[in-house]
Amino acid sequence: MHLTLVPHPATPPARAEMALEAWIERWEDGRAELSFHLHAPTDSLVIPDKPRRGRADELWKSTCFEFFVRMPQGYREYNFSPSGAWAAYDFTGYRDGMTKAEVETPEIDVEDIGDKLLLDAIIDLPEGGRFGLAAVVEEVGGTKSYWALAHGGDQPDFHGEACFAADLPPVADA
Repeated sequence: MHLTLVPHPATPPARAEMALEAWIERWEDGRAELSFHLHAPTDSLVIPDKPRRGRADELWKSTCFEFFVRMPQGYREYNFSPSGAWAAYDFTGYRDGMTKAEVETPEIDVEDIGDKLLLDAIIDLPEGGRFGLAAVVEEVGGTKSYWALAHGGDQPDFHGEACFAADLPPVADA
């Protein structure tokens, strides 16, 4: 499933030609592949210069790609940094009851090709229905733009109901 993310009107990017596309594919084994393609000269972006792997908090403070999915008991949030670090949290309600999600370590691949930053993540996909994709994009010079499939409200809020804007695609045929 191909999707286009848009910046929140209150936080436009400094570079007008910036664009963000994403793909999600579900597999029969319960995993999913998420692909984010940020179209912008990568030398204009703040990207961690030292790759690090593993779980880390507060990845959203700089360039970060995110996935939110509804679950029977609330929702799950995944964060993926271009450094290779990741985070996953479960919430029982809107920004409520946050705990670190007990999940397998995602497989993350990042590629900087000069005019585009690519991030692919393979995750165990919980049973759910509605989902949202989002990103924080920090540019050299300090501008931060907040991207999502859809926005609600005067300020960006990826946890808001409007951001859960799509239904999970069907499982791909093997």
